[in-house]
Amino acid sequence: IQGTVAEAVSAMQDSSTEVEQEAARAGNAGLALHAIQQSVLSVVEQANQAALAAQKMESAANELVDAMDAVSAVVEENTAATEEMAASSTQVTQAIETIASVSEENSAAIEEVSASSEEMSAQVEEVNAAAQSLAEMARALQQIVAEFQLSNARVSKPLESTSNHKEKEVFEVV
Repeated sequence: IQGTVAEAVSAMQDSSTEVEQEAARAGNAGLALHAIQQSVLSVVEQANQAALAAQKMESAANELVDAMDAVSAVVEENTAATEEMAASSTQVTQAIETIASVSEENSAAIEEVSASSEEMSAQVEEVNAAAQSLAEMARALQQIVAEFQLSNARVSKPLESTSNHKEKEVFEVV
């Protein structure tokens, strides 16, 4: 029995050493698993932070796209306004050209009117001079007519001619 007990104790001691070695190995493996678990948790935390950063980048990218859309809209408005101003500028240029053309026509008409005015003025001066001349002639004729009327009213007798020629009646004007 003692042999069996000694063998049993020896087997137990051997098993106990083996279990201690396995436990040490398991403890080392547990520590390794714990280290792996810590590394995995750290990687998960980093992945979460990267995901948050990606979400922030996505939000910033969306804001940037919105800002670019707003800038694009402003550029389109400015382009439309510039095109409108160009069209208006063309209209203004055409209006100025029309005004210049009308001004030239008016200037030509004014020159014609001025020439006609000068011509009419010369004609009026001629008519005025003719009228004055006619007025002077009319006065002279009135005086002559008046003398004849006065002479006829005061006629005394016809004067006799002393010449041998045909006799003419001459009235004496008193």
